[in-house]
Amino acid sequence: MANCTAPVAKKAELIKAVSKIKKDTLQQLYSYWNLEDVEHPLTGDVSYKDNYGEYVPGISFVANSEIVENPKGEIKYGRFVLKNKKLSVKYDNGQTGSFEIMRLDTGKLILKRLIRNEVSVLTYSPTSTFWPEATTHPFSKKNFKWTQKPSRPENQTQIKERLKDCILFYNYYFRGFINDDAKKIDFNYLPSCFNWYAGGISVQSEKKLDPKWINCFYSTSQAYNARNMVDEAITKNYIWDTTQTNWLKQTAPVLMQMHDSL
Repeated sequence: MANCTAPVAKKAELIKAVSKIKKDTLQQLYSYWNLEDVEHPLTGDVSYKDNYGEYVPGISFVANSEIVENPKGEIKYGRFVLKNKKLSVKYDNGQTGSFEIMRLDTGKLILKRLIRNEVSVLTYSPTSTFWPEATTHPFSKKNFKWTQKPSRPENQTQIKERLKDCILFYNYYFRGFINDDAKKIDFNYLPSCFNWYAGGISVQSEKKLDPKWINCFYSTSQAYNARNMVDEAITKNYIWDTTQTNWLKQTAPVLMQMHDSL
């Protein structure tokens, strides 16, 4: 049976209760948006279900001018320049495009996209997230690099670093929801080796290990190796804030402690 870490009789004011962080109009882009509807869809704009769950396309803009489209699927990175309500984009694959912001508020993002002379109108719904700094945006190129399958076997140190980056990603991911004062969090279609509970974390067994997470490593055996590292790390004594009623605020600091313990 997989090990589990959960609150013990320790108290620590690890994340203070804060009110919802106020955002100006531009900063609202620094959230994660799920694609709700699209007129004239292109490849990557279509939701579907498979063995991993339900895939919903999404988009986010990072404070360092990165744009990331569909990080949970066929990921696409680029750089954007914002002028008035128009975004000029140059993607890493050499493609260019542009977006016009038709609506941006706490309830909806509507973008008019122009790529290869094809115009699409995309309607996005919010996910109660906010990452005001690029360094802690989980889907930035740097922070999401751990999901890219290596082209050659990795040594023990490299496997551990990939694992630590995975844990750090989830710390940042949790904090995005905390920043928007969310009570719930969405893990759908993200690669993970964890089982999440209100007040605890456990590691998936080898038999039930997420195939998407396994695919982030060179081989299944190397993924099992990383999984066993987590299984060992999770038995250590971490400080849980037992007074905290929001389990997101309770869990995020423990992930950071776990990262630092490896």
